[in-house]
Amino acid sequence: MYPSYPQQASNLNSVVIKFSEIRFLAIMIVVSGVLYYCLYESTALPLVLLTFPLVLYDRSFMFPMFLTITLCQGAFNTAQVSGAGPTQDASYAETYAIMAVTPMLLYDLLTQKSKMIPFRFVLYYMIFVLFVIQGAFIYYQHPENYQGLAVVAAKFTPIIHSITKAIKICFYVFYLKVLINYPVSQNVKTLEITRRFMPFVIIVIAANLLINGRVQNGAGYSGTLQLGDAHHGSFTSQLCSIGIYLYITIFSRKVNLMTRIFALSALVGIGTTIMLMGSRNGLMSFFILFCLGLYINLKGKRIDFQLIILIGAFFAGVITILVSLDSPTVQRAIYMTEVESGGDRVYYWEAGGKAIEKFPIFGLGGDESASQGAVARYAPALVEDKVMHNTYLEMAVEYGLFALIFYLALVFFVLKWGYRLFKFALEKQTVLLAAPAVSYLILMIAAIFISDIWDTAIWYNMSLVFALSIQLLYYRYISKPKVDTFSSLQQQLAQDHATR
Repeated sequence: MYPSYPQQASNLNSVVIKFSEIRFLAIMIVVSGVLYYCLYESTALPLVLLTFPLVLYDRSFMFPMFLTITLCQGAFNTAQVSGAGPTQDASYAETYAIMAVTPMLLYDLLTQKSKMIPFRFVLYYMIFVLFVIQGAFIYYQHPENYQGLAVVAAKFTPIIHSITKAIKICFYVFYLKVLINYPVSQNVKTLEITRRFMPFVIIVIAANLLINGRVQNGAGYSGTLQLGDAHHGSFTSQLCSIGIYLYITIFSRKVNLMTRIFALSALVGIGTTIMLMGSRNGLMSFFILFCLGLYINLKGKRIDFQLIILIGAFFAGVITILVSLDSPTVQRAIYMTEVESGGDRVYYWEAGGKAIEKFPIFGLGGDESASQGAVARYAPALVEDKVMHNTYLEMAVEYGLFALIFYLALVFFVLKWGYRLFKFALEKQTVLLAAPAVSYLILMIAAIFISDIWDTAIWYNMSLVFALSIQLLYYRYISKPKVDTFSSLQQQLAQDHATR
């Protein structure tokens, strides 16, 4: 039997962190030191090795460690091109981390009373696997995707990628099943650990960028800093997605002044990182984070408190704008808008539109190289061959319009449950429950300007949104009596006729 809804809700305010503040601080000092070393040496191995004992010690560290590795793995290793072709292999840090924790998750699942994932949630994962399989077959129906590669073996790289994608989707289903089998208090504790965890990660990343960032100049702007080969648009949007935990800490009643200042310093670190990396997408994501962070923490508060915070936020925003006017990001944004008419993204999107027009049903095949090949064929000659820089457009180009419709349905399905969770969190004054939904929303808005179908931060946040929704809301919603609008209208008309 599933616990009743009131029993689940009563657990929300009874979460207790079992280890002392000193022990947690010691753990975070180790994590911060290892993360800085990994970023400096461009290797993920120490961080992956640390994941195993940390998750073994407390499962609540699994989610923030996954988010950290996903965020930074582009900077751990230089992405290598497979066979002088367009298909890239990024760092496999997250894959190794998944391999490390899977036995522990399997143990948890086997030693607990098993609860089934509602089929309407599982169905989306199953359909996604089908599209991955379809994409692998369609890819080889278009020889232009792989002809001309310097190394013949690179032709078969998309098969490996498709197998990896299918396995990861299966892992996300497994991860969701494990999450719903944990008590609600365990999942809330995971969010609490993530809230306390993220300032340490963000400050280390910002410090490493300032000290060891790779300087990169371009036409009309100069002095941007890059973190290894991390794609700045994706990197900064992920950074903003975890920034919601900083806002929750800043406005939380249960933290002391030093903790608030530490979280505020991390928020400044996000802003500084974005202003130095030259990411317009990051700038937009930071603005969305700013608005959502204020909204969820001011909703339901006294009007005088809201007014004071809004005035403070206004002046903070003005100061930030004035300080940032000469930053590489603002320089690049102005140049790309006024001189380059938006940059090459316009050409990528036009090329994607032409590819969809020619191959609307099944697309060109499920691999990034198919999107890059579309740009090479349909964009102007001097445009660099890159992916679509639009997740939704890339889904259509690689898998077809039916796949795009499915993907949009999945996004709206997650946002529907995320919104319900969001309302529940504000109603119960447990704002932390809204964090995964807000993170997901930021990532999916940013996805309009970057190619992030397989960004694992999206999938992890989606899993947590689903898990919390199933535990706290799903059975409450399906138990509501369904209203037959047509029958109700007939009854109303009959009553009106009888009263005449």
